Amino acid sequence: MRFIDRVLAPRKLLVIVVTIFIVCFIGSVAFKRTLPLPTSISDVDIQNFRDSIPSYFKSDKSDCDVTKSAEHAAEEETFNSTYTHARGIYANGYETSYVPGTEDVFLMIKTGATVLWQRFPIHIATTLPQLPHFAVYSDAPDVVAGIPVIDILADTKPATKASDQFETWRQQQALLNEHANIEISQAGITGGWHLDKYKNLPMVAHGYKAYPTAKWYIFMDADTYILWPNMMRWLSTLNSEDLLYMGSVTYLGGKTPFVHGGSGVVMSGALIRKTFGQEPDLGSQYESYAKVHCCGDHILSHAFRDRNVIPVLTGDGYPFVSWRFQGGYHGDLQAEPPITVRFSKLNWCEEIVTFHHLTAHDIEQLYEFEQKFSRDQPILFKDVYHEFIMPYLRGGRQNNWDNQADIRVYSNDPEADPKNAQQKVYESYESCSDACNQWEDCMMFRYRPGYCGLSDEIRLGKKHVDGDDSYSSFWRLDRIRAVRNGSGCDPVDALPEEGEFFRQR
Repeated sequence: MRFIDRVLAPRKLLVIVVTIFIVCFIGSVAFKRTLPLPTSISDVDIQNFRDSIPSYFKSDKSDCDVTKSAEHAAEEETFNSTYTHARGIYANGYETSYVPGTEDVFLMIKTGATVLWQRFPIHIATTLPQLPHFAVYSDAPDVVAGIPVIDILADTKPATKASDQFETWRQQQALLNEHANIEISQAGITGGWHLDKYKNLPMVAHGYKAYPTAKWYIFMDADTYILWPNMMRWLSTLNSEDLLYMGSVTYLGGKTPFVHGGSGVVMSGALIRKTFGQEPDLGSQYESYAKVHCCGDHILSHAFRDRNVIPVLTGDGYPFVSWRFQGGYHGDLQAEPPITVRFSKLNWCEEIVTFHHLTAHDIEQLYEFEQKFSRDQPILFKDVYHEFIMPYLRGGRQNNWDNQADIRVYSNDPEADPKNAQQKVYESYESCSDACNQWEDCMMFRYRPGYCGLSDEIRLGKKHVDGDDSYSSFWRLDRIRAVRNGSGCDPVDALPEEGEFFRQR
């Protein structure tokens, strides 16, 4: 037995050594597969990105320089490549399919800690795989599917952080310091709106620092959706070397124009380099101004105006902005979900780019709708009407339904409609209907006791149950079809008629 043991011992040792070698070889191959693959996509400069991260994301170099392992280095590289989609495949497994031209865009998504998990995750499978360069900004740090969520208020001046308007931010920080895994939206913290107006300027400053050579800087809210093929088709016709600040223009106090942030804001690279590029501290210059003024999109506009830049107004001039952002000259005409978009003979054949005030379900539906079109085919207002409105329009009176007709309003409620309180009041559904019939451009109306609203636009609206004051709605389908036939892009005979969904049922 001793002789046999002496013979077999070297063989056992050899087997052990070979096994260890195989395991190490497989491990090294697996490790290499986790590293970013070479890419032909124009990537954001990693050093610029690292320098642009707020301080709480950065590690202490005194610890890191000595102890950083190869595994730690790989994790850091993955963090950066996820941020810019450098490997051509998104971190959670969704294949990226970039829309042509988006390599020159830096997208900034603005949200808040109390709504982050309700609004942002849907973009991981819809918006983000379509473009390579982006960042997500909030008022508390987080990570969603490997994507860093940047607390863009972290480097706010101490005096500003000490103000009453930052009470929500301080509560969130205290909560995270005590219990990092708690869901902020369930903690009963309110007041995020007070913080929102402080985000826009430092957000754009960060976007510039992250990608200083971008042709276009675009920001949107997390409840916004952009049709990227339409967006890039339009931007390809413009010159990014012009000082352009574009979107759905509204007015502060009816006088000062600014671009509505929720509808999406487009800024040319030349504009950002001339402003934020030449003034590194511009992101923090207006904190005192923000304390006594509303809305971050207005504050950004104020900073541009101080530097002699005004928004490109909506209308027929260069470039034609208005319909793409569904905007107008008034706040109530801003971009909305498809069921409340204003369709009219003026925009029927125009391209549409953004939607706002969306749920995650709305965004998913828009994404699936978008997949029905090739990327070189413009998506027009009439296409959105076909998908989301036309199948659900029925003839006859629809009780407990609010179609939001509001272009001409007749009401005996001076508080609800002060501008129209002196106009004639229609006391019945039938008299409101007659008023719509007499106005040749009227496409729909809604009625409730003491209120009659008419509109020359088409909106679906939604079911609205409000006790004895609930609305009844009506659409003039004959006039709607006349608009379609006269549009030049939407012949009625080519598609099913309005109400097809209910006829199929």
